[in-house]
Amino acid sequence: MKSIKTNRAFTLIEVIMAVIIVSIVVMGAMELQGKNQDMAVYISNRGNSELDNSLFLIPNVYKYDKDEKDAYELLRDEFDIKDLESREALKKILKKINLTEEEEIPVSIKEGEEPVFIFYTDEILLKGDYPARYYNFK
Repeated sequence: MKSIKTNRAFTLIEVIMAVIIVSIVVMGAMELQGKNQDMAVYISNRGNSELDNSLFLIPNVYKYDKDEKDAYELLRDEFDIKDLESREALKKILKKINLTEEEEIPVSIKEGEEPVFIFYTDEILLKGDYPARYYNFK
């Protein structure tokens, strides 16, 4: 008796299906990587914007309600900035400044009782590429 040898191999359809499945998985991974990269860029830019915003949190910001100012314009009275490169960098940081009126906030132990103390707050809203809101408590 002769034994029949059978070749175990993948058919063309099985190979094509495997390639399609692998390509779908790879495309999904690449899309996820792209979204992660976009999010990292956004977070980095947002962090840099927060650093820029801190330049506008100086006492004389209250003079510029509803104005658009650059950081150099606000800081030139506070600091003597002689370096031309620093001046130009600060001039590129533009923010529209909106301020709210100071609001009185009474604090009491129980609701309706005489306040134990009163504090005041106002809001600084900086509008730019990444708007930000800051509260000042007194």
